[in-house]
Amino acid sequence: MSKAFNQCSLYLRPARHDFTLDDLELFTAELRNIQLISKTIDKQSNSYYTGDNYLDYIAYMGCAPNIKFKADPNSKNNNENFCQITLHQYKSPHLIVSQKQASAPLCPNCKNPIRDWQENKTSTTIQCPLCSNTTNINDLNWRKMAGCAQLFIEISDIFPKEALPQQSLLDKLKDITNTDWLYFYSCR
Repeated sequence: MSKAFNQCSLYLRPARHDFTLDDLELFTAELRNIQLISKTIDKQSNSYYTGDNYLDYIAYMGCAPNIKFKADPNSKNNNENFCQITLHQYKSPHLIVSQKQASAPLCPNCKNPIRDWQENKTSTTIQCPLCSNTTNINDLNWRKMAGCAQLFIEISDIFPKEALPQQSLLDKLKDITNTDWLYFYSCR
């Protein structure tokens, strides 16, 4: 992977941007039960090693993906540049947008890209300069390069479209939370 994209991740999020958990520890226990995650890397940041069923839930594209599941012991920062899972929960919906390989969101009304969307953004809406339609951030087509939610499962060290969550994982997350799940990619 190019150094320019070594801070890319696959994000999973509930389809409902306002969905939140009452008990993050119970959710974490469920993720351990389905073996998506295993041991804690850093309790404070809610980071975990991948579980035994990880490769059943995430399909990597290409003929020989090089996946690092452990930190390089010689690295100055042992928590970077290997595949790990981090849970993020916010008090209100949070927009995560890819800084590299960013795609302008598409207006659901006129289907054109909203190129300077940051200039036309309020806290929760974006106005299309072409058709003047105002749309909730969550309803824009971000082309799998952004997502808005209160809860995210981040799987790090994944280049955009290098790996896809399998339907079995999305179904298990739905069973656990009683809501549908979506995914996107983001690079810092």
